[in-house]
Amino acid sequence: MTSTTPYITRLAPSPTGMMHIGTARTGLFAWLAARATGGRFILRLDDTDADRNIAAAEQPILDGLRWLGLDWDDYVRQSDRMHIYASMARLMLMQGLATEADNGAILLKLQGDMPRAWHDEVAGEIAITDRDLELMDGLPLLRGQDKGGQATYQFASVLDDYQMRVNYIIRGTDHIPNTAKQVAIWHSLDKVIPNGLAPQALPKFAHVGLIMKDKKKLSKRDGAASLLDYRDRGFDPDAIFNFLLRLGWGPRVDNKENSVLTRDRALEMFLGEGRMRSSNANFDEVKLAWFDKVHKNLKRKAAPEAGAAPKA
Repeated sequence: MTSTTPYITRLAPSPTGMMHIGTARTGLFAWLAARATGGRFILRLDDTDADRNIAAAEQPILDGLRWLGLDWDDYVRQSDRMHIYASMARLMLMQGLATEADNGAILLKLQGDMPRAWHDEVAGEIAITDRDLELMDGLPLLRGQDKGGQATYQFASVLDDYQMRVNYIIRGTDHIPNTAKQVAIWHSLDKVIPNGLAPQALPKFAHVGLIMKDKKKLSKRDGAASLLDYRDRGFDPDAIFNFLLRLGWGPRVDNKENSVLTRDRALEMFLGEGRMRSSNANFDEVKLAWFDKVHKNLKRKAAPEAGAAPKA
């Protein structure tokens, strides 16, 4: 898959604990897609749920991405956009695109011309079922007054993607159940007049397989799950970059030459010479140790010999 359109991608972690290595893998893929096409990579903190947020969890996200060399073009906190979510939901209510519940919650009103399928860049065409439609009609956009009138995850995420012109969303397959709901919200946003933006095409979606360890999804309870733990243990960031790249992506020509990739080579290959996979990937610590050894040896060979006199 190649693209001449600059991709605007995003990573939207929640500050609820340590920087998860699966989040880092998603960020790496999104960063590669943006940088390979001359686009933009947005870091967006999903911090609308005050009950779950941990103030000390924001800095490890920033530190982890910087350590991996994943720079961002914009940094946004969703908590700074609460008024935008509320005003857009009210506008949708005024224009008949939403309804209001007795507790003040604002709910999506499903549109009759709702799409019945969406395309995944990895898995192909995915149907939107009648059951999906049932779940979408009345989908909360804003919570009720008893919940502070906060924007829901689904609404805040889609409105941000819409207003920030995100056109490529890369994430794990565990988000597939969310996608039909988000398509419905996007479809309704296209009908809001005025909305300050011209209607825009639905983003491309790519859902990649989860990272597994011992046949279970790698969770925050696993010792292997913290990105910064590898930094603190002395792992080479380029080795982690290379290792994460291969967890859910592979080159079309998967040979010895393409097993160890620099960042520049990864940028060249990611879209046109490789593909993301929907199958789950195994977190192999032996393979990670091998990548670490290889990348450290490459840097050792590239460094000038200690004590060598500079050339005249």
